[in-house]
Order: sequence, then structure tokens, then C-alpha cells
Amino acid sequence: MDIKEILQTKEGRISFLKGLIRLANADGIVDESEFAFYRQAAVALELGEEEILALEKVKSEGQEITLAFGTDREKMFFLIQAVQLCWVDNNYSEAEQKELRNICQQIDISEEALREVEAWAWEGVEWNKRGEALLELH
Repeated sequence: MDIKEILQTKEGRISFLKGLIRLANADGIVDESEFAFYRQAAVALELGEEEILALEKVKSEGQEITLAFGTDREKMFFLIQAVQLCWVDNNYSEAEQKELRNICQQIDISEEALREVEAWAWEGVEWNKRGEALLELH
């Protein structure tokens, strides 16, 4: 999946990053290393300095973060990436789950679609755990 093929508009790319920032804010803290990741992603998505500064403003001012995706495919791509990001630390927190549900309501993604993505991501987490256990075999 090439991100630039799915997120073809500047608005979609900005919303993708804003959504990840909003999700990272769910626990009230976005540290500088997390934000450095978003800045690098913005550059990789070929966003200009003006857009990157706008993202930094969103983070620093704690303003309401609204998302505007142009297609259902963009919305689902965001959701898939967001749920995977939540599981990076092997802890999909209650705050992250609540915020992701709020985001899904805002961008008109059904609860059923969210549950399917969550189940898929959980399967991946379990699959990785089984792989780690294989390291102990002789």
C-alpha cells in the first residue's frame, strides 16, 4: 500500500497526520519524539513547510482537531494505520479506544468497521506473540 496513492490530496494527507496527532493526544501527552515522527511523515508525504507549521500549531495550541477525508478509502486507510499505531506499545488503551470511536463518528466510519479493524490488528498482535514464542523452541 503506497500512502501517496491512497492519500492523493493535500487535505487527505494533512487529515491523516492530524488524526494521528489527535489520537496521540488521547492520553494528554504528545512528547517531542512522537511529534518528530509526525514531522518526518509530513515531509515524506511531500507537505510543505506551511503545512508542517500548521501541524505544529495544532499540537502546541491543543485546539480542536477536525479531520476531512475525501474518500471512504482514505478514511479506512487512516483507521487501519491508527489502530496499528495504537498497538505499537502492545497496549491499546481505553483512552485511545474512546478517542478512536469519537474520530470514527466524526468521519462517518461505522462501529462495525472499527471492530473489524480492531479484531484484525489484535490477530496481528497475537501472531507476533506466537512468533516470539517460537524463538524459545529448540
